[in-house]
Amino acid sequence: MRTLVIGYGNNSRRDDGVGWYVVERLRHCGLEQVDLLTTHQLEVELAETIRHYDVVIFVDAATQDAPRAIDRRQVQPSYQSHAVAHYLTPSDLLALSQTLYHTAPHGLLFSIRGEDFDFGETLSPTVRECADKVVTEICQLARMFAQSKGDPVHA
Repeated sequence: MRTLVIGYGNNSRRDDGVGWYVVERLRHCGLEQVDLLTTHQLEVELAETIRHYDVVIFVDAATQDAPRAIDRRQVQPSYQSHAVAHYLTPSDLLALSQTLYHTAPHGLLFSIRGEDFDFGETLSPTVRECADKVVTEICQLARMFAQSKGDPVHA
């Protein structure tokens, strides 16, 4: 199964760059059938990109009031209109792929609770520790997906 990992956020705002950090760490894992992408935000154009994958894993920072340090959940295609026109969620992106190309990959979202969103390029120690755990989990998942022929959600 082909997998795409998208790390997104602002890598100049400390913990908001956690998605970028995770993708950079994944580059050193030697994963087969896994492509890696970083971006500041999810854009409409990504709907065309993701349609070529079986699984898309999204990695982003969560706000300081998120209930868990790491939240992993399935993402279902579902489009919602937003007050900010240039804002898309992983669910929106999957729904656009489904609508435009009649196919959407399985989606997973890893949200890592941030602590410091000031200007800077380093993660806070707690967020770095959580990000390293997410890297390990994604490596394990990607290896299972690469060997799986069935539903990646239950692999």
